[in-house]
Amino acid sequence: MIEKNGNVEKFLSNEGICITGKAHAKILPSVPKEFSPSALLQNAASVICYAVVIPKGIIYADTYGDALYWRYCNMMYRFLDTVSNKLCVYLEEIGYTAAPVYSCYPWKVMDREFWGVLPLVYWAEEAGLGSLTKCGLLAHPVYGTRILLGGTVTTMEVSSPKKSDDVCPPDCVVCIEACPVKAIDKTGKVDHNTCIRYANENPLLHHLLQEKPRPFSFETLVNTVGVDDHGTYLCLECMRACPLNKG
Repeated sequence: MIEKNGNVEKFLSNEGICITGKAHAKILPSVPKEFSPSALLQNAASVICYAVVIPKGIIYADTYGDALYWRYCNMMYRFLDTVSNKLCVYLEEIGYTAAPVYSCYPWKVMDREFWGVLPLVYWAEEAGLGSLTKCGLLAHPVYGTRILLGGTVTTMEVSSPKKSDDVCPPDCVVCIEACPVKAIDKTGKVDHNTCIRYANENPLLHHLLQEKPRPFSFETLVNTVGVDDHGTYLCLECMRACPLNKG
């Protein structure tokens, strides 16, 4: 039996995760209450967030960058999800309850906006992993927006986190200018519906949506055909343009 005071950071480090943070579970003003920690896990006390780094060589690859990025994300999302599953088991072995927050799917749609069941980018900011940028990505102080996120909600209490300083320069607009579909306005608000529809392609989903009548909800189709490499990423221009990634 693992001791009650198990070390989450050490556990994650042993799994190959070195970027970690914790935050108190609460309602965030920028996130609908339907996607709060308590909606995912009763008596949720904390959210644990972690990240892996995307190599610069993928972001700035000349010919096959989009394909490499798509493949890397698909592999690392599964890795992060596996870590989340293992962390939940670890936390429950030391006496708490925990639920995984998967890195990509499932999605929920509200007012034509796509939401994760617990939007990790906001919680990673709360946990001190970095700060939100104008393009909606989280910027780590060292790795910029070259990170992918995972998480876990748990009944374990954590100490109050220290939020990261804002690393996105207030006068920088390169991501806004680089967006091919103008999904980022000058205030930094991102139209995620426009972004996702442009930046993701899923021929299988497109085919299924043509079937009439459709026997399944849009969310069911998205969440079942979108995983396991059925979709691909077509755009990462905001990430390529961000000066935080070039240091």
